Amino acid sequence: MKMSTIQIQYDTGKLCALRQCMPDETALEAGLEASLKALYEKHVPAEVREYIDSQKGGDAS
Repeated sequence: MKMSTIQIQYDTGKLCALRQCMPDETALEAGLEASLKALYEKHVPAEVREYIDSQKGGDAS
């Protein structure tokens, strides 16, 4: 599957605090990915998700 990069702006102080409290960068990335997945499943109709999955071979991630 082809991947895209997303960039957002976020308060530097809050990001530093988050990184101190969550030093495992992979956990931060996993949390962001889970949030995006939840938004995708909430806003993209099931029929559209099924079509997209069928076009890329069925990987629903």
